[in-house]
Amino acid sequence: MVVVTLSLVGCQAAGPETYSSNAGSGTPAGSKGCSFEEITGKPYLIAPSFKRYITNSFFYDPERETVYQRDKSKFSSLVSQEFKIIETGVVTKEDIESRKPFLSKYRYRENDIKGTPYIRDKTFSSKLVTEDCSVYYLSGATSVKSLLSSVVNSDGSAIDEGDLLALYGSEPLKKKEMEAAIEYDRFEKRVKVKTPYYDDMLIRGSIDAKNKSEPFVQLYLNLTFFKKWGFVSSAIDTDGVRHKVVKISTDSDCRHSDIAGCKLTEIVGVAISEDFLKDNRGGFELKVFGTKERVVKVSGQMVEGFLSGLEKARKKAESGDFGV
Repeated sequence: MVVVTLSLVGCQAAGPETYSSNAGSGTPAGSKGCSFEEITGKPYLIAPSFKRYITNSFFYDPERETVYQRDKSKFSSLVSQEFKIIETGVVTKEDIESRKPFLSKYRYRENDIKGTPYIRDKTFSSKLVTEDCSVYYLSGATSVKSLLSSVVNSDGSAIDEGDLLALYGSEPLKKKEMEAAIEYDRFEKRVKVKTPYYDDMLIRGSIDAKNKSEPFVQLYLNLTFFKKWGFVSSAIDTDGVRHKVVKISTDSDCRHSDIAGCKLTEIVGVAISEDFLKDNRGGFELKVFGTKERVVKVSGQMVEGFLSGLEKARKKAESGDFGV
């Protein structure tokens, strides 16, 4: 019986280590080896409304999977004190497990941060330290939306997109290139322009190579609904101007309908103009609606990428040089 008891005790996670700024690494629990005020970085707090969910995004042992770190009593320092990020791009046991090939389709997410589109690798964590020198980790799987609501500034105010860059670090973030592809269709006699697909959308268009008329421009949207179709048929911008909407295709996936209902996809095209894009180079928002509605936000990088491609397409149409 003694042997069994000792074995069970040995399986328990010890709790957060203590950070030593002098040694640059963890020291045995109980030895206070850091001066929080002197640690470089901006202080943050856990948002009051998130404290009860602390184990959803944070953990304390980088050598164990997070499923074994659900004891909220081990997070008392984090939920009650300020913390600072001391290292980003950390690869923990959980991150290694998340990098297994069969999980590859869940590894990356598209996020717009501070107006810039990124591809975010979820398998990097950030290391942080609290005022009493306790060490914790922010899981890279934490979404942008969750992070914006779970962490606040030291004065209680909301963090912004700039703080997201500091909390995630540069390692998991790769800027999404938005250079548009240009292709000449020798049958339709049109020079076609299309941005990369990002955040369930792209901007596409074309110029008639024969009469050089005003270009066709369209925002191509992939909209997802559950249980009931959105029947999207209208769009309006923030100036109150309406834009024509055409239905392109629909799709349904009811494999998991017992959980959230059928996944219903509506692909639509929203008519926009070159002038509209030039007036909204920093990006824009549209509300698309039918029986349901969605607000879509188009990044400035996508707009600029399309306009640049459109200008190149126009030069090709004018010169008649349609080579690659």
